[in-house]
Amino acid sequence: MNPARDALGELVRVVGRRRAPPREHYEQVLAAATHAWHRKLRSRRRRRWLLAAAAALMTAVVGVATFLQWMPRKAVVATAVVLRGNVAIRTADEDPWQPLQPGLPVTAGAHLRTGTEGGIALTLNDGTAVRVKEQSELTLEAARSLRLDTGTLYVDSGPRPEQRAVRIETDVGTVRDIGTIFEIRATPESLRIRVREGRVELDAPRTPERLQTRAGQQLDFDLEGTIRRSAIASSDSAWRWAEALATPPETEGRPLLQFLVWVARETGRRLQFQEPALEAQAREVVLHGQTRDLAPLQALDLMLSTTDFEYILPSDEVIVIRRRGE
Repeated sequence: MNPARDALGELVRVVGRRRAPPREHYEQVLAAATHAWHRKLRSRRRRRWLLAAAAALMTAVVGVATFLQWMPRKAVVATAVVLRGNVAIRTADEDPWQPLQPGLPVTAGAHLRTGTEGGIALTLNDGTAVRVKEQSELTLEAARSLRLDTGTLYVDSGPRPEQRAVRIETDVGTVRDIGTIFEIRATPESLRIRVREGRVELDAPRTPERLQTRAGQQLDFDLEGTIRRSAIASSDSAWRWAEALATPPETEGRPLLQFLVWVARETGRRLQFQEPALEAQAREVVLHGQTRDLAPLQALDLMLSTTDFEYILPSDEVIVIRRRGE
């Protein structure tokens, strides 16, 4: 016989049968255990729900990212650099017109409209300067393709290869520049082209071949095929509206001569120095400050006021730089 089992049996006989706990104690323990079990079950369900929600959210994020990656995006073709008065933009035909802000990127297909006192200067991606007069409306169809529905447009494309020419569609014909500065005024029935520098070509349905006009010329053309040519000087006052929208170059720390060349180009004048030595000195003079929101000749007044130079306009064609007080 096992002594350990006898000892256990003797102990049970001595202690006697265990008394059953009260009914209320049993119910309390059962209720506490049941509550704990339900709470644990809810915790498991909530954890499973959160994991499922997180998985669904991740799937949605991946789906949106994939959609955005494959969705066609409109390319930025220009930037608004100078703005005067009321100018509005809409990115698609069905969109409402919104005020345009300086520095805003302009995407392909965007429509621009200037008010009675509005005007804007844009820089296309290739550096071409485009300025829009008041009461004009145009569309930037692509990087170097514009449509002028009505109003006046000024383009400074600079000397560059012909294959990079800017094309401007109008109701009357298509204008293409050949490294030039020019202005177009369009209505549904007529077109006027003024060339300040370089050459411009016009393709029109009423003409058997391309029409060309050169610097110093104005070409008027209408739907009937009538052609009129006249002269216009590069410094004519008719260009003043475009000069007012010129984008001033960076001047801080730059040589004075660089700024003088810009003023001469913007005003359609030739730059001359009263003495040959002054040109060399202008290369050495370093400018400080900026000339924001000033027309070219106003900016020139400001910049020269801090130097030993001044300018005179002996004629409409020339800017002469001389020593101050001479």
